[in-house]
Amino acid sequence: MDDRDAPPGVRTYRRLAQERLDRRQEGRGLPFAGLRRAAMSSANPMATGGRDARTIVKEHPRDVAAMVILVVAALLVPIDLPPVAIFEVPLVVWAVGAALVLFSESWKLRDKVLGIGAPLLGYSVGGVLVGGLRVGIEAGLQAFVQQFFDVSGTMFMIGTGVGVVWLAYRLLDVS
Repeated sequence: MDDRDAPPGVRTYRRLAQERLDRRQEGRGLPFAGLRRAAMSSANPMATGGRDARTIVKEHPRDVAAMVILVVAALLVPIDLPPVAIFEVPLVVWAVGAALVLFSESWKLRDKVLGIGAPLLGYSVGGVLVGGLRVGIEAGLQAFVQQFFDVSGTMFMIGTGVGVVWLAYRLLDVS
């Protein structure tokens, strides 16, 4: 109901809430509707309901900053920086990004856990699997540990990429 006597801020947030509800109802029933809208945004500005990368950054600056910090953590892995106390620098940067993701209100808990858990899963499980495949059966524990640490950083970077893509998709997803 339009209330012309309402303060301008109330009217603005009512309009934004109505637009968000309208966008949610448009994409119901279509698989990957948000991804389709994002892909078509350059071809037809009306396909995404007026949402593009610029509007996402304007609407969710802290969430975008959290994703950027996670990417920076992944990019710091190959750089040999001295540890902070006992913690490696990429781990500290990842922890800051993970805290920002956890305090965000844009994602559901499931999306947060998937987004920040993917790098850890890549590091641990990916490191064990790929490291074990690279070593073979005959080599001992020392060779396995060496291969684990050789590939786990790369697997952390891949996991971070997957997690950030998931978080970005869920941020773009209007359904």
